[in-house]
Amino acid sequence: MKITPVTSAHNAALKRIRTLHERAGREKEGLFLLEGAKLLNEALARNITVHDVVVSQSFWTDGLPNVDQSGLSQSGLSSISVVEDKLFKDLMTTQSPSGVIAVGSARQFSFADCLRSEDSLVVVGESIQDPGNAGTLIRAALAFGASGVVLTKGSVDAYNPKVVRAAMGALFAVPIVAGIETAALAKQLKSANVRIIALEASAGTRLGDANLRGNLAIVLGNEGNGLSQQALNLADELVNIPMTETTESLNVAVCGSIVLYQCAEQRRQNLEQR
Repeated sequence: MKITPVTSAHNAALKRIRTLHERAGREKEGLFLLEGAKLLNEALARNITVHDVVVSQSFWTDGLPNVDQSGLSQSGLSSISVVEDKLFKDLMTTQSPSGVIAVGSARQFSFADCLRSEDSLVVVGESIQDPGNAGTLIRAALAFGASGVVLTKGSVDAYNPKVVRAAMGALFAVPIVAGIETAALAKQLKSANVRIIALEASAGTRLGDANLRGNLAIVLGNEGNGLSQQALNLADELVNIPMTETTESLNVAVCGSIVLYQCAEQRRQNLEQR
């Protein structure tokens, strides 16, 4: 693989990376950033198409520590760009540069990709704003066997660098669909015979008493405002997580993780009883 020293901030690869700091750039190009060896390795392992790979001079001198160099060689990349450490810092979105940054192709999924032949489990985030919450929900979705994640219109970009880091590789393993209006999504779910359960803090069935088997969509609301009235009206059932009286609410990612764990447990028990 060719090693290309880069000294100009106006280099095409560096300009493209800086463009991908912004949502508009990512959506226009269908590309996103992979910051650090761990994310790069995860992307390579999941067959994400990787384009530009840029490393700092000191990272290169250290021998590309923790990078799966075998996977990198097999990726089809023709070269790696090496830049001075000061220039490299401007490419990163974090305060602590990790030494390597790459550009990956965002995978495009349809709603149908989120469904299985049976026991579909779709995680729906309605207008989720915080990147850390979105990334954690995606990570929990993979951990507890969800078949897909939908982020409705108004949610944070699934390929926001903070979402990518918080998801820790799960982003590459779970189908993710974004930008659907709540009403249109509900129509598609009902057409596919998927029950809609909306998580509401003070109404509906206690989580432990809810039936979480079969084709199911779990709908979680915005951090500040919760679920819209439209989402509540479209749900087949409202479910709440019992809490002590001293607790007003839980973080949406925590709520999602608790519900998904409960879903996984019920489905495991169902399989054992067959």
